[in-house]
Amino acid sequence: MLHYQVTVADPKGHYFDVQLQFEIAPSQLQGTADKRWIDLSLPTWIPGSYMIREFSRNVMYVRARAGSVQTECMRERKDTWRVHVDSKLVNDVAQPLLIQCEWRVYAWDLSVRSAHLDETHGFFNGTSVFLCPQGFEEQAIELTISRPGENLPDWQIACGLNNQPGTLKDQHGCPVLRAGGMVKFEAANFDNLIDHPVEMGALQVQSFNAHGVEHVFAVYGADADLDLQRICDDLKPVCEAQIALFEPATKQAPFERYVFMLHATDNGYGGLEHRNSTALLFNANELPQRDVEKAPKGYEGFLGLCSHEYFHSWNVKRMKPAAFVPYDLTQENYTRLLWIFEGFTSYYDDVMLARVGKMTEEAYLKSVGRNIAQVMKGPGRLNQSVTDSSFDAWTKYYRQDENAPNSIVSYYTKGSLVALCIDSAIRRQTAGQKSLDDVMRLMWQKKGLSGEGLQEDEFSHLVQEATGIDLSQEIAQWTQTTDELPLGEALRAYGFELSAAKSEEQIYLGLHGQFKPEGMLVKQVINGSAAHAAGVSAGDVLVALAGKKLTETNYKRLLAAGEPGAELRAVGFRAERLMEFDLIAGKPVSNDWTIKKPEQIAGTTVPAPWIQ
Repeated sequence: MLHYQVTVADPKGHYFDVQLQFEIAPSQLQGTADKRWIDLSLPTWIPGSYMIREFSRNVMYVRARAGSVQTECMRERKDTWRVHVDSKLVNDVAQPLLIQCEWRVYAWDLSVRSAHLDETHGFFNGTSVFLCPQGFEEQAIELTISRPGENLPDWQIACGLNNQPGTLKDQHGCPVLRAGGMVKFEAANFDNLIDHPVEMGALQVQSFNAHGVEHVFAVYGADADLDLQRICDDLKPVCEAQIALFEPATKQAPFERYVFMLHATDNGYGGLEHRNSTALLFNANELPQRDVEKAPKGYEGFLGLCSHEYFHSWNVKRMKPAAFVPYDLTQENYTRLLWIFEGFTSYYDDVMLARVGKMTEEAYLKSVGRNIAQVMKGPGRLNQSVTDSSFDAWTKYYRQDENAPNSIVSYYTKGSLVALCIDSAIRRQTAGQKSLDDVMRLMWQKKGLSGEGLQEDEFSHLVQEATGIDLSQEIAQWTQTTDELPLGEALRAYGFELSAAKSEEQIYLGLHGQFKPEGMLVKQVINGSAAHAAGVSAGDVLVALAGKKLTETNYKRLLAAGEPGAELRAVGFRAERLMEFDLIAGKPVSNDWTIKKPEQIAGTTVPAPWIQ
């Protein structure tokens, strides 16, 4: 067994101290008779966020003892430390040798991916803090969390791991961590350990039951008047609908307890899925207040975020690409299927809200329109297929630069539109008798329950098996090419018409920038635009346009009243060099797409997926 202890060592300096203790048989040591060692490694990325994060950069030091002797511990690679064991210790001791290690982790990343610690709370993902001895990945684990100090307020711990019997808990099942005290958890193996983030602090906590499963919602950083009961009441039917989607007969969830952990911040957005929990980041000002009937404008988006991460409990945590079975956390794991596992989740997040009445049909259609606009407004969709977008996640999607709109398309957003097209085609060709829901249920039965990964060329076969419809050619065209998706046809099957809304602007220049006192700092230039043709580049600072100082107000007035074809001279600087550009104003480009029911509906329609 591996014994880890995480200590809230220095909240003001943002440091966790971690200790590891385990026994190792001489036969498990690596090396030769006169030079023996065991390697300890830290993951380089966290599942669900497809980028090499280099978590080891936050490890301050690693020290080790073999038996009662301080031993050499050297960094062998960027993510690996080698604990050397004196050969005499091995030769002199027949029984297993005790190895004790300790290290310090800097935790000052208030995101859902890493670790954060101050006087008010602590949060960590296991991928950021736990070094694992090579060959011990399947060992059972005991995790102790301790908090030295006196006269400190009690902290609650929100975590999906099982805690040891006798643990003091609050009314919602969250262990209580007192000053000078500790709480112990259990994990089946290292993969299980690192898939359970930990949030601790003076949390606001509420819970609800969904199809017999306790769901805990723990919040750090929100105002005292947060209406957490409303959040739970709104999420209960969403969770129940998702459980019933995958298990309509038994309504059995794949977990016994689920934990939502929310960091309420001044300005932030994000989520990361885990097997029976999720870490969320959201703007505190967009959360509901007690005794205020009207929810903030962004609250619907918050429910969508929760719905998205909860859906991942099935789609990517248990049903996953074969390339992820098992995860190799030392390097990139390439797959061309993220359009299914992220894109389909992005499709179902709002669909599920609408199905249970937590999003109106009008709001849902506006959301789809925004997704269409996001894909259509950038030329990246013409340069990268959604399968290539999935494969390139490691180097492009998570490492976007000034050329991103021209070079990439989101496997989240376009993947959700591919799901819309597939769902519509199935419903249309089966007269509404089958849908993408049937495909997801079959994939759950074949891949989720078995733990077998989805092969790269397997999805079309699942569609045919689940529905009797062969969409292999269409799916290949929609995902492996840069052809436009048949979105209008997909929506007409439900009796809706798709159209590009008229732009409020009269001209288009293809500039994205940030306004500063000296002018516009150009952030991005869209290929094929007036700015591209004139030679404007990211990093340029434009100080004048069309004979006027370039301020945000003047720029908006020019776009609203200009004429296509007009010659506009821009003056600015590239580094210290004065630059002049001649732009020919282009025709306006719509960034809005509307979906409405026409007065007369032509042809036969089928029920829409969001109104079931």
